[in-house]
Amino acid sequence: MGVRRLIVELEVSSVNVAEFCRLHGVSTWFFWDLRRRYAVEGDAALSPKSRAPHRVANRTSAAVEDAIVAKRKELVEAGLDAGPATIAFHLRHLNGLPSEATIWRILKTRGFVIPEPAKAPKHTGRSFTAERANSVWQLDDTSWELADETEAKILNVIDDHSRLAVASTALATSVTGTDALHTLGAAATVVGWPARIQSDNAGAFRHVLASALAPLGIGAGHSRPYHPQTNGKVERFHQTLKRWLIRQPAAHTIADLQTQLDTFKHLYNHQRPHRSLDRQFPADVWTNAPKDGPTNRPLATPTTIHTGIVQGGRLDIGRRYRVSLGATHNNQHALAITTSTACHIFINGKLARALTLNPAQRHQPLHPKPGRPPLP
Repeated sequence: MGVRRLIVELEVSSVNVAEFCRLHGVSTWFFWDLRRRYAVEGDAALSPKSRAPHRVANRTSAAVEDAIVAKRKELVEAGLDAGPATIAFHLRHLNGLPSEATIWRILKTRGFVIPEPAKAPKHTGRSFTAERANSVWQLDDTSWELADETEAKILNVIDDHSRLAVASTALATSVTGTDALHTLGAAATVVGWPARIQSDNAGAFRHVLASALAPLGIGAGHSRPYHPQTNGKVERFHQTLKRWLIRQPAAHTIADLQTQLDTFKHLYNHQRPHRSLDRQFPADVWTNAPKDGPTNRPLATPTTIHTGIVQGGRLDIGRRYRVSLGATHNNQHALAITTSTACHIFINGKLARALTLNPAQRHQPLHPKPGRPPLP
């Protein structure tokens, strides 16, 4: 017979209670308390009660738990990262905010997280990050559907060091080398040129774009076939972007999609803390980082771009210069990239002319006049 059962069924008038308690290793207080509870609760009193405290001093309050759940819902609805670390960042000023591990347990208890150990990240111990901003730009394109199910392309460019979204451009057709050159040129007017680009093996990147960038002093590398991990940063950016886009109203036109991409790029660079950057914003990391750039020019040399149509064998670069290209290029679209006085003009992604602009004259002839020495 169990000691508890023996205590409640014992005839106390026939035994010495103190001696009984000593022999069975219980206190007299427990003896009499158990008999009192048995008289009220019956057999339920024979089961041991939990020894857990009625009130846990460091337990997260219900108000804080509700705030965590509300922020989780808000981030998910916005198509943004909604893990414990991100929630902790957004609620960092909330009094009583628990650790990331506790936030995870709260989400698990509330049914927002289902543990999947098989999906835990596997760390290989090898990770490459460029030491300077603008050392390497990773670029790649991905597909997206418009409201009418028409397929569009999105060309994304990421700075390897700072994770800055350098460019995100919507295109109606497959990405060509010319499209990529225009996209990189527009980005360079804001953040400068990189020392090197990194892409997959698409011909538009590996051949056309690489050949166009070589005269600008920009190197080009590419990943091995069937090895997207080399461009892992921009591949990961595709996923983050699409998770956000799917929560937005479907874009009806390329212009609508570009507006959404511009909105997300600003959010990603300036408002979304990046886990791999210790929860810093990519724009801040890029601003504070040492910079790199093309090998053939000083750093921070400003770049401007101009697009136009060749007419009369000439291309007008704003109101400042008129550059001769030859009649063979008439009626073709041209891209002029000017860095200081160095000018490179591309047609269909191929270099049509490279020259040093003469600031003393508007017209830049294809060949110097007799008797006038060419510019160095």
